[in-house]
Amino acid sequence: MKNIYKTFGVLFVGFILVFSSCEEEEVVYNPVSGQTIASFEDSNINLGVPTEGSSIDINVTASTESDVERTISVEVDASSTATADQYSISNSGIAAGEFAGVVTVEGNFEALPEEGTVVLVLNLTDVSNSNDLTFGTETVTISLFRQCDMAPTPGVWTINMEDSYGDGWQTTTANGGPGITVTLSDGTVFEVGLCTPYEDNNYDCTNEGSSGSTTITIPEGIESAEWNFPGDNWGEISFSIVAPNGNIVASGATGATEAGPIEIDFCAQ
Repeated sequence: MKNIYKTFGVLFVGFILVFSSCEEEEVVYNPVSGQTIASFEDSNINLGVPTEGSSIDINVTASTESDVERTISVEVDASSTATADQYSISNSGIAAGEFAGVVTVEGNFEALPEEGTVVLVLNLTDVSNSNDLTFGTETVTISLFRQCDMAPTPGVWTINMEDSYGDGWQTTTANGGPGITVTLSDGTVFEVGLCTPYEDNNYDCTNEGSSGSTTITIPEGIESAEWNFPGDNWGEISFSIVAPNGNIVASGATGATEAGPIEIDFCAQ
């Protein structure tokens, strides 16, 4: 019986030793002297740029703090399609005792293409005064594009109209048809065109056969204006639409304009 107790005691002590040896030593990360991991908070960003320009702050984080301000350094990747005149870059650095700062990208509306998107790719290259620096998300892609107000500018809009044959507009039939219609968000509808001598026009047309101009006034508070061209039966019609600021925002060439919605360049209004 003594031998049984003795054997059990040895096994129990051995179990304790084995159990103790399996416990993992807890690792405590030091946010002051530990390795610094620097990272962009986002990897993909869309930046719509209105006429007055706009900017975005891109957060950069560091896993450690420092008792001095740290400079964030970035470089433009060769894969970028944006040109240097389409953006500017600045940064505020990471203040002493803080874990994050920002890189600011500002878009230049005038230099951006009228349609489509350009891409600015930034690489995070350094955060000064950081211990054993390494990177997490080290690349961010910013897509820049013109962002225009789709609400029409209130004021007087001018429609210049021509007919190459000189006998007014025949849009949907050989003898006539409707004119360009403009439908406002409040339900107001304008209709414009050159009068034809071949049939009575059912709208207030402009009474010149070869060319003429008319205006419509869009009031304050209108959220949208839909422009529609009915067609060109004989391939003789051309027109241009001028916003209150004097810019041509849409046009149709002689015999080359399909029936349907007229696309207005609201960025130019």
